[in-house]
Amino acid sequence: MSLSVDIVVDECWDIETKVRYLRSMSEALQIEFQKWEGTGNTFVIIDGFKYAGFDLQSLDSKVINRICEQENTDGVIVLEASELPHVDLKCDYRNADGSRSFCGNGTRASFLYAKMQGWVVDEAIFEACDGLHKVKLNKDLDLPSVKFMPLSCPLDIDDDDFRGDFFIDTGSPHHVHVVHDTQTLDEFNIDAFGRRVRYHPRYAPDGTNVNVLCDLGEELLLRTYERGVEGETKACGTGAVAAALVHFTLHGGETQRKVKMPGGDLIVRFEPSKEGGGYNGVWLSGKASEMVRGILKVVTVFLLMLGQFPFSSHAQWYDNLSDEATVSVITLSPGQDTYAAFGHTAIRIYDPLEVPVVDWVFNYGTFSFDDGFYLNFMRGRLNYKLTAAPFYLFKSAYVDSGRGMFEQRLNLNASEVRDVAGYLSWNLQEENAVYRYEFFRDNCASRVIVVLEAALGDKLKTHCQADGRTFRDGLRPYIEGSPWTSLGMDFILGPRADAIMTECGASFIPDDLAEALKRMTVNDVPLTSENDWEDHFIVEGMWFSGLPAGDTKRHFPLFVTLFFLALIGSLRIMKAMKEAKSNHSSHSIYNVVRFFIAGIATTLGILLLLMWMLTDHSDTWGNYNLLWTLPAFVVFLPQSFKFKRKAIAAAATVIAAYLMLSPWLLPQFTSLSLWCGALAVFLTVAPLRYLHVRTRF
Repeated sequence: MSLSVDIVVDECWDIETKVRYLRSMSEALQIEFQKWEGTGNTFVIIDGFKYAGFDLQSLDSKVINRICEQENTDGVIVLEASELPHVDLKCDYRNADGSRSFCGNGTRASFLYAKMQGWVVDEAIFEACDGLHKVKLNKDLDLPSVKFMPLSCPLDIDDDDFRGDFFIDTGSPHHVHVVHDTQTLDEFNIDAFGRRVRYHPRYAPDGTNVNVLCDLGEELLLRTYERGVEGETKACGTGAVAAALVHFTLHGGETQRKVKMPGGDLIVRFEPSKEGGGYNGVWLSGKASEMVRGILKVVTVFLLMLGQFPFSSHAQWYDNLSDEATVSVITLSPGQDTYAAFGHTAIRIYDPLEVPVVDWVFNYGTFSFDDGFYLNFMRGRLNYKLTAAPFYLFKSAYVDSGRGMFEQRLNLNASEVRDVAGYLSWNLQEENAVYRYEFFRDNCASRVIVVLEAALGDKLKTHCQADGRTFRDGLRPYIEGSPWTSLGMDFILGPRADAIMTECGASFIPDDLAEALKRMTVNDVPLTSENDWEDHFIVEGMWFSGLPAGDTKRHFPLFVTLFFLALIGSLRIMKAMKEAKSNHSSHSIYNVVRFFIAGIATTLGILLLLMWMLTDHSDTWGNYNLLWTLPAFVVFLPQSFKFKRKAIAAAATVIAAYLMLSPWLLPQFTSLSLWCGALAVFLTVAPLRYLHVRTRF
């Protein structure tokens, strides 16, 4: 293997092992999971029966860690068949660092999961890494419960470092430190103490969990530093058992303890052994519930690490590319999900003469799930990341989902190929991989031009030309088949989306980038041509997702807005008629419809205002749809408000001005559906004298 002349034998073996493993996963590129909570601890639970063809028990520790980071959980649990007789299930629990241990809360959550799947009834036997455990639904407490293996008595630590503390292995090792008041417990620096104990030589090499216990008599308060997580967790089942047995050792009394932790309460019941000391019949009970369901994208989860390996570890791999190596740009058709509605672009480096063959795809479209991802997403501060994956795996992920794919080979000489590969290798390094995503200006497609310009310099001429289209025009073909998505984007995008795209501005759309590449030159030679085009998977008539052209369902949002326009209009007319004055039924319906329309409009207006004032989504700023949505709030002003009539008149005037100006003068596109919606809001807000109808009989 010659990714780098400096690679040593064990590193070569490691790369090949990872690639073979990824190849074994190529036919199952997504894994369904459920996220469960057990008294504050959270877990990803995977149905191992569904993925029996794959060795999920052998997942690399880095993969487990990445899953836990991505889903913000304490561990990963795979439930599968046990090879032991009379055992219902095997519960394979992995801590966030990939290590295995018995997890009481995870086992209880797994029991409820299995019960919901119909695999077990009210009692069962689970296999865990430390042995067999009975699990059941405790009918007295109405809580899922797990029975522990027979346990030894806590050991009193008498060395100088931790004198007075205790140690006990409850399926996982626990060091227990006792304090005597809640203030001390609250102020206790458990992270610093936990790290010192967890890595202390007496617990080498595996370390231990660390608990701080406060005795309140009938109840125990507990905080836990958990190894594997390497920080404080909201709860710990084996820690609760350790605390209960330490407390019983110190004070005796009843053989039941309630242990209160930040994540909730756990109940521990136990029976002291009559012979030889220790405890039998130790049961842990507490709440557990499903939180959310999702899909782990195997390409994302398993290959994100390859952003660091092998390329960033061996920075000169690209210098060893042969003269037959090529660079190509891959374009993918839109997908069914909204985030995939505009297609996708990636860069492929292929060298058939390398051993093994170098065939990697560099993908700028990976979400970077760093700290505060969701908050940053709402604020418009989106971090994306460059990752790399084997081409066959990348291709399978998209083709198996029905996405079309074509490839354009770039007409570059061997030196230029190495320059592009070198830039990608630099960009793939962890400190360089993350970039600030902007949909119209910096995304997976437009990044291709950034790469080519950086690697090729003045040799590249883009020959881009503005064609008079706006950014909104560029989106139109991709969202027309999804009418509600189209309506939502027309509503949320402000006037910046109606600016004329500059030269190369349309390259944020993968299809437009593919056309732009045909016009580019390197050293006055075409960068790519029709002869360099290869179709990998094209389904006739299926490039654009959503409803086909001509389908009347495309107009459904318009029908909905017309319905509400007709409804509020007819009710206004009825209310204005003298006969309606005594019709309390129609008056009530009118008020319900009026408040409903005004409520929807006001909510949408507040959303637009928040997008403008509190986020970095600059393409939504200064949205003219504020003129017909936010004024609807006047409907909810109390009758006692002194200036209500003036406020209503002003609101109606603003909305009327929008209706007259939006089709002609406002620098923001207004669809017919939105215009009809605005008219319905006008009829909702405008005083009755605006539509006064007189009748005679």
